Amino acid sequence: MKMLPRLVPLAVAAVVMVFLPGCERPQDTLKTLQTEVSAYASNPSDEAAAKIEENFTRLDEQIAKLRQDGKAAEADTLAQQKAALQTQYAAARMTASLLKAKEAAAGVGEAFRKAGEAFGEALQGQSGNND
Repeated sequence: MKMLPRLVPLAVAAVVMVFLPGCERPQDTLKTLQTEVSAYASNPSDEAAAKIEENFTRLDEQIAKLRQDGKAAEADTLAQQKAALQTQYAAARMTASLLKAKEAAAGVGEAFRKAGEAFGEALQGQSGNND
């Protein structure tokens, strides 16, 4: 019975953690997205992109719920903020793609440089054998 008082707070915390994400306010989701998009812009990753996409979906659901509840003005404001954030996210994704392409091109250029050096060395070695 001494364990029961210790388990009650843990049980309450578990219940709150399970149900709290569904009760998140749209403004909180928007703020989370702003933070995630900003972080993605400086350090893009597939995991971060998946989380951002998930939160955009959540925000869409929250906006739809506001419209359903007759809060069209609030829903419209959030939809505009979401659209602006999606534009920022698209720009961050484009920048990340361009950086990946630049790195790939640099890698190809380096490979050609090394191949040219090896070819030059091979030719020099052959011309030395002909003398």
